[in-house]
Amino acid sequence: MIYYSKFFLFFEVSVIVKVARRQRYIRFVIKTLDKHPLKPEMLRELQRQCKYIFNKDCKEMGIRLIRFNGNTGILKCNHLEKGNSIMLLQSIKKIGSKNVEVATIATSGTIRSLIKKRYDKCCWVYMMIKNCVNT
Repeated sequence: MIYYSKFFLFFEVSVIVKVARRQRYIRFVIKTLDKHPLKPEMLRELQRQCKYIFNKDCKEMGIRLIRFNGNTGILKCNHLEKGNSIMLLQSIKKIGSKNVEVATIATSGTIRSLIKKRYDKCCWVYMMIKNCVNT
């Protein structure tokens, strides 16, 4: 919290300004011809790419993998790092020994709205990617 103090005539007025951490949640899909990667493999690759591209670890940048089921996931990041987080996800080309491609689907300020409002779009994009891989 930051405290500001101002004097108005004979009264001192203190104003408290709360510095809030605004978060963004990014939903992504992994497209691969191989078996889908596991969460620990994805975490390792995120950490490796983050170190390689930004010379920082994910914790310093405020990036966290919230959910991951092998083909879709949700990444949490600071609102200022949203662009870097999307770039980080799209830079992943290999997880373990599997060649992959990561597509970001949606970004939101809350997990609830990301899951509810973007569900139809996510399913549509996922089916498009799945059809491209199968052909």
